[in-house]
This record gives sequence, C-alpha cells and structure tokens, in this order.
Amino acid sequence: MSRLPPIPVTLVSGFLGAGKTTLLNRILNSDHGLRMAVMVNDFGAINIDSQLIVSQTQTTVSLANGCICCTVESDLIEQLGRLLDDRSNRPEYIVIEASGVSNPSKIANTLRYPQFRDALAIDTILTVVDAEQFGSLEGEMAQLAMEQLDVADIIVMNKVDRVGREQLDALKARWLYPNARLLECEYGEVPLELVLGVGPARSGWRLTPSAPALTSVRVAGEKDHSTLFDTWSFSSDRPLSLKALRQALAALPKDIYRAKGVCQIAEAPGKRCILHLVGSRSEIKPEDGWEGRVPFSQMIFIGRRGSLDGTQLQAMFEGCLV
Repeated sequence: MSRLPPIPVTLVSGFLGAGKTTLLNRILNSDHGLRMAVMVNDFGAINIDSQLIVSQTQTTVSLANGCICCTVESDLIEQLGRLLDDRSNRPEYIVIEASGVSNPSKIANTLRYPQFRDALAIDTILTVVDAEQFGSLEGEMAQLAMEQLDVADIIVMNKVDRVGREQLDALKARWLYPNARLLECEYGEVPLELVLGVGPARSGWRLTPSAPALTSVRVAGEKDHSTLFDTWSFSSDRPLSLKALRQALAALPKDIYRAKGVCQIAEAPGKRCILHLVGSRSEIKPEDGWEGRVPFSQMIFIGRRGSLDGTQLQAMFEGCLV
C-alpha cells in the first residue's frame, strides 16, 4: 500500500485584531475546491452561513462545501491526530489560526514532531499586521509582534486603507526586513493563490507549449480595485543544476511571492523533483520517477504586477541548465 502524500498546512499568525479571522472567513467562503480543515481558536468569530452547516458539535463544524472547522482550544496534537486518522474524510489541506498572543514557531515545531513529519508539510506561514495599530505596540507586546514577523514567509499588511502612504512607509522602515515578502490589502482580501500553495505541482501538470511566459492575472475580490499579479513561467527539457537553481531562487526579487513546478535535476537522475517556493523559503524534493514520460523542467512564478522582468528571469534560469 502506497504512503499517502503529506497534507499541506498554512499557518495564519498575527497580533490581536490584525484581521486573521477576516482572512479565514474569505477562505471558508471561497470556491477553492478542496476538502479542507480549518482549525480556529473560537467558532464565535467565524462567520459561517448557517445554510452551509451540515453538522456541528462542541469542537467541530462540518460544512456542505467539504470544509471542516475545528477548535484548537483543546490539545493541538490530539486534534491533528484525529484529522489524520479519519481516512474516509482525510483533509486535502489544513489551515491553522494561531492565537493572537502566541509565537507561531511553537505550532510550526509541533507540525515537525515525528508523528507528523511524513503526514504534514508546512506550506505557508502568514503573519497578518494591522497597519493602523501595529506601530503603537510597546514592550512585551512589541517583542511578541516581532517574533510573529520573524517566522513569516509572507507578511500581510492589512487595513492599509486606514493609514496614509507616509505612515505606511514609516511602519515598514521600523518593523520590516528589507527583503520581506509583503502584501498590502484591505479587509483581508489576499489572493488565495498566495495563501494556499495548491495547484500544478500536486499533479501531472504541464503547461501547454503555446502558453505565454509572462501573463497578467486578476485575482477576484469584493472590490473593483482587486489586486493584479503577473505570472511568469519557465520550461526546458534539459536538466538543471541543483546548486545553480538554489542560487537563482535565493536571488529572486522580493516581489515574487510564490513558485511551483516540477524539475529535472542533474544530481537526481530518474527522479521527478517538486519545487515549492513561498516568500524567501524554498524546497526541492525528489519524488517518484517520470513513469515513462520524457523528463522536463517547468516552473511558474507569481509576483506583484510589474515586478517580473521576463528577460532577466529567463537568463537567470537558463544559467541553471546543465
């Protein structure tokens, strides 16, 4: 019997009132097509349409769209164990909301425990920031907020409509690292493509030969000023150098938030390698063989509109070819 693939996990962190619950509501009410478990601290704040609720207990709500909501007031290890043991309704994705006054690295470390190491995989660590109130934190609260930023793959600067550009720039200069991956938004309107790292690399996906390398995509939202992102893709039938590829990924512009793909790596002959990048964290994992297909490399990148220089990126990744 083949081993089940690890379930990707997105961890949503952020100080009290930053907008984590608003973001979770967007996930729950989106057409993501996944059987998802959302672990929250309190059901009361989650705005679940009563017509979607199939069944409800003290610690679990099951929804008609396939989502399961669980409270994490009880032991996180116990709740995760229950989800993994339910083979008939095993989730395809897990989202965990960290407490507003907790360090998310503790949850991340729990996901790396031996009993979860092969069953769960950290996909994204998001930290949501209240642009209006964040700069006023002091003392221990400021220290905790910095710890939440330290572990983030992507920082979501929420409520930017409540502050001026000058105040926002001052906040970034005071709190953020120069190369931090940052998304500005209102009302938690973050593209799910950047929150949930699902898509092509999970299947036998391959771009069509005629697909353009650089395209603009509009991410649906509630407002007319929905954010625009660019995607850029790279394809080759030649193997890539692992060392050169890692160097190229580390050198990507900070406005590139995600990348996914399958790679033919020279140092892993016969293996189909999966590439996953979120923020500045990347991993390249060998999986099964190519199952009779001709090996290839194909990657897709998502970044802020206008930030992807296709010519520069093409040269960068062509330089990785063996």
